[in-house]
Formats: sequence, structure tokens, C-alpha cells
Amino acid sequence: MKRLFKYANSFWVKYSDYVINETADGKKYLQPAPKAMPQPYDPIDKFESIALDAVNVGRLCMNLEVTESEKHDAIREFTLKYGLLGIMTALPTTPRFLQYENAFFPVNHFIREESMPVLSYMDEFYPFGKLDIRKRGPGEGYIWNLEGDKETVLLGTLADGRPNETHMTFQREYAERLDWMEEQFKDWAFNLMVIFFYYEDKDGFTEKQKDFHRQSMAAFDGLTPTYHIGLMDDRPYLVWNFNSLLQGIQLMVSMMLTDDSRPIRMCKNCGKAFIARRYRDKFCSKECSEEWKEKSDS
Repeated sequence: MKRLFKYANSFWVKYSDYVINETADGKKYLQPAPKAMPQPYDPIDKFESIALDAVNVGRLCMNLEVTESEKHDAIREFTLKYGLLGIMTALPTTPRFLQYENAFFPVNHFIREESMPVLSYMDEFYPFGKLDIRKRGPGEGYIWNLEGDKETVLLGTLADGRPNETHMTFQREYAERLDWMEEQFKDWAFNLMVIFFYYEDKDGFTEKQKDFHRQSMAAFDGLTPTYHIGLMDDRPYLVWNFNSLLQGIQLMVSMMLTDDSRPIRMCKNCGKAFIARRYRDKFCSKECSEEWKEKSDS
């Protein structure tokens, strides 16, 4: 899979620390701590661990016995390792939404409206501090004014071909709602669970039950990276544009769920997601395999 993304604009930024802040109306957000340091990295180098951790955080969030505080701690730990998801640029029909007066959305879990004013949309991600966004002109979109920004992160990367909106998610003021993050992690875990139960029990399913599982998987779509074709001297090549970490994880999880060599599987004993060495592996460890056998024999 790594060879597939040999050419990719996948650079991302995580911070050394994140804090949970709450708005006056009770919405909880995760954002970089005031003195946290930005740390750039390439998610492609860690795609297996990112996908696996995302699914396991989702599993924990689906557990009804886990407290809200424990869920938020798990999401924060994920963010410490990999950064925020970049939901702001993942949701609209185009990540370059600043060029319009309104942002437009396909069907999603978070924004019910088909469109909303750009500044209102950005308020969802900058509840504690604003970027300098200015109107281009009457009937036109907006522009991010960088002049005088003392803490703007990694301005040199603005020439990497991705939208300015992507780089806006790297800023210290950017924050993501914890309930939105939780819902996204649950989505990734849900698809692993559908696959697990389908292949474990499908021999006993009715056709109606099989169709239900197939339709559940078919709903897992959208939010994938864009790409363009580059031209070398001797051949063309595919360049992926990861405009959000969310899009990258979406594609990574999808490909690893269907991979023949190193697929993500759910342990039949403990329920933990793991990367199987063989396609038919059912247990995350020898201990789980032996424990399952003891349960079955007793």
C-alpha cells in the first residue's frame, strides 16, 4: 500500500499537547495547548498504526460501559500521536471553500444543512480564537490574511499545492468538537464489526440479513482524498492530495479492511482490532487463541 502512495501531499501537523476546552453552550473541543509545539510528520509512514489505532479508539467509544471521560482521554491520546482529524476540510464538497460565500456539503453526520455561510461554518472550528479572514469583494468569497500572524505554523508549506484551508487546520486556534470526533471513530470501528459478524455468521443469515450487512458497508463512502496525474520524463504518475487526516484514515481503513496480505481483523476472543499476518487469522495473539480454546472446551 505504501507504494501506492509513493507520490502524495500527505504532510500533516500534530502538536506536543492538546487540551479540552468548553464553550458557553457546553460543546467540548480538543485543540492545541497554548504552549504546545507543532510537529510535522508524514502519515503515510505510519499508515498501519494510524488505521489500527483509529479503529480501536472507535471500538472503545462504542462501548456503553466506557465513561465519557475515558472516551475523551482515548481520543486525546490518538490526537497526541497523529494530530486532529482536519474535519473542516473533509466535510465540504471542496476543501477550497473560502472562494465561495457559502460552504456546500454532501450528506454527513455533522452538518445537516446542504450549505451554510463560510464564516458560520468556520465558527464551528474556531470557537476560542479566530483567524484573520477577509472578504474579497461584494458577491465574492474570502481570503486568509497572513500578514502580522506571529504564530502561523509552517508558512513555507503553503506552496505544497494543497488549499490554504488545509493549512488553516494546522493553526493553534483550530479546534474540533469531541462529539464529532467520537462519531467519526465509531464509523471506522463499525465497519470492522460488520465485516467480522458477516463472515462469522453469514451461513446462518437469511438473505434479508445479508442484504442489511451489505447495505451497511455500502454506506461507508465519500470523504476520500483527491488526486492528480503528474508527468515524469519517462512516465506519468499518480499524486494523492490528502487535504485532511480524516480522508487519509478513511482510505487507509478501507484498503486494509480489504487487503489480502495484511488486513485489519477483529480478535474473536477479546474484540481488539489487529493486523493479521494471514488472511484467515482470527486472534490477535497466541494467548487469545488459547483462551478461546479453553472457553470452547469448557
